[in-house]
This record gives sequence, C-alpha cells and structure tokens, in this order.
Amino acid sequence: MQRVLRLAKKGKGRVSPNPLVGAVIVKDGSIVGEGYHKEFGGDHAEIAALKAAGSKAKGAALYCNLEPCSYWGKTPPCTDAVISARMRNVIVGMQDPNPLVNGRGIRKFRKNGIDVKVSVLENECKALNAFYSKYITTKLPFVTVKMAQSLDGKIAKKANTRTQLTAEKAQRFVHSLRAEYDAVLIGKKTAVIDNPLLTPRLISGRVPARIILDTHLECKPSLKIFDTAELGSIYIATASQDDERKKHFRKKGIGIIQVNTDETGSLHLPELLTELGERQIISLLVEGGAEVFTCFLRERLVDQIILLIAPYLFGEGVNVMDKFGANGLIVELKDISRKQLGQDYMIVGTPVYR
Repeated sequence: MQRVLRLAKKGKGRVSPNPLVGAVIVKDGSIVGEGYHKEFGGDHAEIAALKAAGSKAKGAALYCNLEPCSYWGKTPPCTDAVISARMRNVIVGMQDPNPLVNGRGIRKFRKNGIDVKVSVLENECKALNAFYSKYITTKLPFVTVKMAQSLDGKIAKKANTRTQLTAEKAQRFVHSLRAEYDAVLIGKKTAVIDNPLLTPRLISGRVPARIILDTHLECKPSLKIFDTAELGSIYIATASQDDERKKHFRKKGIGIIQVNTDETGSLHLPELLTELGERQIISLLVEGGAEVFTCFLRERLVDQIILLIAPYLFGEGVNVMDKFGANGLIVELKDISRKQLGQDYMIVGTPVYR
C-alpha cells in the first residue's frame, strides 16, 4: 500500500477533480502490474495496472488506495474490469466517500466471489485525498491558508510595502503547492503591493487558476498578472456593477466572478466558494494578505493552515492577523506537523474554531 500511495502522488496537479489513485497487482509474492491515474479523463489506476499485468492478473491481488469506481463516468466502471480479469483479492486503503460509490464497489466485488480487505493505511490514504473527499461530499473546495511571517508575527516591515520573508527553499515549497492546488487566491492589496504572477515558475509545474478579491474592481489592468492569461485562468471576484470596466478586463482574457457583499461590506466568501465548486475547483490556496486571512478564518472556511516562519524580529510592522480577535474567536491547531525548510520553519495543522 505504501507503493500504491507513492504511485498515486505522481498524479498531483493533473487529475482534479478526480482523486489521486495508485494501483499495484501482486501475484505469488511479486508485482506483476502497476499504474496510477495520470490525468483527468485518462485511464484510472486500476485499468493502467490491469493493462500492465495482462493475463497475469488472473488469480492475483489488487492493492489500491481508494475503492474502485462502480459507475460509468468518463470511463467504464473499474469494478467490472477487475471482475472480468478474475482477480482473487482486492485490498483497499479507504472507502470512496463519493455518494455514487461509497461501498458499492466493495459489495459488488464480494458478490462476485472476490475477497476484499478495507482500511489499510487508511489515515495516509485519507490525507492524500483530502481535497477530493471534501469536494465530493460538499461540492466546496478544500481551503488552505498559507501565511509567511517573522518570528514576531509580522508579514511586512511597513504598511503598503513588500517584504521578502522566506528564503529559496521555502519559496520553492510554496511554488510546489501552487502546482498542486486548482486555484490560488490573493486580495487586491497584495495584488497591488506585491504585483505577483502566482505561477509555480521555480519548479516548472502546472499553473493554477489565479483569483484576486477586488470588491470594487479597483485593480489596474497594468498589473503583471493580467498579461499572463495565456498561462492559465485568471479571475477577479468582485461586487462591482461597472460593466464597462468588466468588459475591459474580459478583453484581456480575465474572467469575472460576480459575488455579493456581506454585512461588513466585504465579498461574501461562502458564496465565492460555492461558485468555485461549481467550476470544479476542488482546492484553493489562499496566499494573502492579512485582511484576507482574517476573513477566511472568521468565516470558519479554512481546512488547513500552513505557517512559514522566517528568522527575523521586526518589532513594528504589519501583523499577520488583521484585527482577528475582535469577535473573540480563537483558532487552535490540531494534527500538527513541523518541518525545517532551509533557514525557515514550517508548521502545518488543522484549525479548530473556538
């Protein structure tokens, strides 16, 4: 199953909105076929492994991290192919939470005389497909907030100025994240101050959809990002009714996502996430800035926090959390992991809202 998970990870950034799946076929103690889901619309992992195994699949055992599909989608049901190959055993990492599957594949195998074992390395399998599991059960994207700060919690030395905090290793890590997520989001202030491209250029990965929150559509069309629509989708989420300005952006290939405002006058983020889900964006990386971080956390919309800490003390500067504690909300992290990234330090955890 560990081999299966390593194979499945090879599909990161290429199969969304499908899950990451690997498959290994074992017979008489040896691997006779293996594969993984390489791209959306392509062969599922089980089919790739069966093709590699050929006639050796008869009487063999199939290992896969996710329950094989049992319905017609872009491809035929994998369960039928496994049954037709006359396999003896199926070992599954986790049951598929998709309501169209959700145990049906397992039951179908057992009805056809195939022995099934479930929940092998289940926690690892669930972690691998956290994006998929949330989306397939809620139709909303998995939201990760990535924050970089100094040791004393500052994201910039001065207001309205860009401060480079993390070193190259951490920057490469962030670019690898961008390639794994379907979309990256920033606020208007970050777009104006940093003037970023939001591409994974340091690792040459897939360019995610790039989203700017701009309530009143005030961004200048001269920002660098607006000249890179050929690299991947760019959207402005706005409440503006200025049709002429929208038309100007659309001519540059920029999509407009119309969103209402909430009682504070900010864009209604739950509405935005619903819209992104309808566009089959199943994972969203929120990169800044302080006001955006605060809004997502206040609305309890964050599924994961990644905190990068740079070895600096600024004393004065812009706080990473902008007026976060005004309503008494406390966020505690659980399932914490830590890692050194060159001179910087990373903490990853799941938020618990109190």
